[in-house]
Amino acid sequence: MLATVRCPLFQAVGKEDTKMNTNQCDIGLIGLAVMGENLALNLESKGFSVAVFNRTTEVTEKFAAERAKGKNIRPTRTMEEFVAALKKPRKAMMMIKAGKPVDIVIGEIVPFLEPGDVLIDGGNSLFADTTRRGKELEEKGIHFVGMGVSGGEEGALKGPSLMPGGPREAWEIIAFFARSLRKWMASRVVVTWARMAPVITSRWSITASSTATFN
Repeated sequence: MLATVRCPLFQAVGKEDTKMNTNQCDIGLIGLAVMGENLALNLESKGFSVAVFNRTTEVTEKFAAERAKGKNIRPTRTMEEFVAALKKPRKAMMMIKAGKPVDIVIGEIVPFLEPGDVLIDGGNSLFADTTRRGKELEEKGIHFVGMGVSGGEEGALKGPSLMPGGPREAWEIIAFFARSLRKWMASRVVVTWARMAPVITSRWSITASSTATFN
C-alpha cells in the first residue's frame, strides 16, 4: 500500500465549517453517481487519498455520511475547494455524462488548474471531442487524458478495465493508475505507447496481458 498523507475527513454533514489544509489528496474525482462513488472507494482502498466533488452538494454529503464515512475521502462543496485539496501536479478525474456536461465541467475547473496538471475524462466520450479538448487544454499547459472505464458498477469497485489515451507527460504523472491496476487484476498490466494518428501524436494505453511493450 502506498504511503500517503491522509486527507482530513468530513465532519458533521452540511453544518460545520469544512475548511481544511490544501494540497493533501492524491487524486480527485468529479461526479458521484454509482460509478464515480465506486471508483473513489476503490482508489481509497488501494491507499490513495481522494477528494470528491458533485454539482449537487446533497449527493456529496450523502456519500460522505454513508459509504465514505471514516474513509480517507475528502468531500468538497465547490470546484475551487476541490482543486485546492489536490497535491501538485493535480490529478482530477471526471466521471460524468459524455457530451456537453464534460465541456461545462472543464470550463468550471480550468480556471483553478495550473500548467502541468492532469484532467482525466472517465466517460465514454466521442474520440473527436477528446481530441478537441486535448488540443484546447494543451494550449494552457494542462494535460488531458481520455480514459474509458469498463466493467460496470462492480468493476469500478473491484477492478475496472481502463482504456486511456493521452500525452506521454500525462503518463509520467498518473502512472499510479498502472501500479494500482496491478493490485486489481489477476493478469499483469501492460502500458503500451502507440501512435494513433498524425494529429493526435503519441498516445499510451493500458490493457490486461502477459507482456509489456514500450515504443
